[in-house]
Amino acid sequence: MRAAIALLLGLVVVMPALADEQEPYVRACSTSQLGDLGEGWRERAIVAGHVAFLGGNSRMAVERLGPGRAMPLKVLVVVDANAAPTVTIAPRSRAYAALGYNGIHHNGTGVPLTDGTQSVRFQACRPDRRREPWNRGTQFGGYFLVVGARCVRVDVATQGKVLRRKLSFGARCV
Repeated sequence: MRAAIALLLGLVVVMPALADEQEPYVRACSTSQLGDLGEGWRERAIVAGHVAFLGGNSRMAVERLGPGRAMPLKVLVVVDANAAPTVTIAPRSRAYAALGYNGIHHNGTGVPLTDGTQSVRFQACRPDRRREPWNRGTQFGGYFLVVGARCVRVDVATQGKVLRRKLSFGARCV
């Protein structure tokens, strides 16, 4: 049940659903982008089932912008054809990370962490057999919002299981 209903002194009070129960933001095939990743791109990616993250294993300097503000860091998500995995920021990383695949805008000064989402479902396109085999995934551009240099844990629900991965944003992850 999405909301708890309480009766108090004859009044009905509707409370919002818990934050970690929210439905994932959905990125459909129609919002994907296209580009040649080049042969061997998977070796540079962090892969979890039907999902690959390109750009999320970086030793780049990550600016600290103040409480609750993060610089959007580009990470391309590539999803195998016909798959619809859900990527979720793991509970222990939510205090300092969010997903920015929901059309956030920024002007180079950072954005509030709350502008992002905790979870995104990526709905891939059908395979395009005209493209090279290594370049048939559906690409989704977007950002990870990260407060300071961190290791961010994500849960990827794919193939009927949940896979956990760590992405490095200016920090050494063990």
